[in-house]
Amino acid sequence: MGNLIINILGVFLLIMLVYYIWMKMHPGAFDKKLTERIQEARKALAKPDSELLGRRMLVPRDGEDGVRVNIYTPSVNLQGPLPVVFVAHGGQFMDGDADTLDSFCDRVRDIWDSIIVNINYTTIDVKQIPYPQEEIRDTVLYFAIHASEFNMDPKRFSFMGFSAGAYLLAGAAAFLKEKGFHVNGMISVMPFIDDSMIRLADAGAHVTPFTLVKGAADPMKDRYPVYVEHLRSAGVDYNEREYPEALAGFMEYNNPELEVIAVYQRSAAMSEEQKDIARACEIWMAGEFERFWRS
Repeated sequence: MGNLIINILGVFLLIMLVYYIWMKMHPGAFDKKLTERIQEARKALAKPDSELLGRRMLVPRDGEDGVRVNIYTPSVNLQGPLPVVFVAHGGQFMDGDADTLDSFCDRVRDIWDSIIVNINYTTIDVKQIPYPQEEIRDTVLYFAIHASEFNMDPKRFSFMGFSAGAYLLAGAAAFLKEKGFHVNGMISVMPFIDDSMIRLADAGAHVTPFTLVKGAADPMKDRYPVYVEHLRSAGVDYNEREYPEALAGFMEYNNPELEVIAVYQRSAAMSEEQKDIARACEIWMAGEFERFWRS
């Protein structure tokens, strides 16, 4: 028995030695494999064109790849030009796809009486920050320049983002401010927060007015007090809405696109109770956007 254990350990150590040598000779192999798996999972979230509720478009950029967006126009023939909400999905900067918000955007276009531009920004496993913020900036500027062609009112351009998407939108708003274009308000749902967000506020570059949507189970909740303190010190027109029972992902998960995927079905954030909270929040957001557009 003792010799058997020694032999097993010897084989195990030999395997580990071979693996170590192989990894030394191929240092990027693990990262490459992980990236490939992430990209494959992300592709599974994209919809065929025939099933998309919005209209696909590639926003052109000088010297760079175009930015993929999905556009949604109110079903009722409203008198224009219309306000626009630019939306960015969450997903820890590497996961997700704009198509997972297809039903969401198709629904809120009529609740918010606005055009929705759902931005499929490049994830950081493909292009590092600030590339995705630059994509968002260039997308907004393109529609501002071509506003009349899309029946848009560039004086009523607002942002709405989830988690990592909210973080990227805040950075893009600062880039736009450098270009002399001011976003007319932002709603941020359980955003990712780090020191760069605080530095944006301290530098006077943070988007205003700004509304934070948070929940008791929010993974970033411990970072909000300092963040909010800096926002208020910087003179940002700040508002917040807390849903005590809301879980991270409550608005994104409870839509047809993710309700059929097993990994999301296992999340406590996918439930009838969480869906009810999400729908109530969507209606409440309509009032916030109206407030932004009146200012």
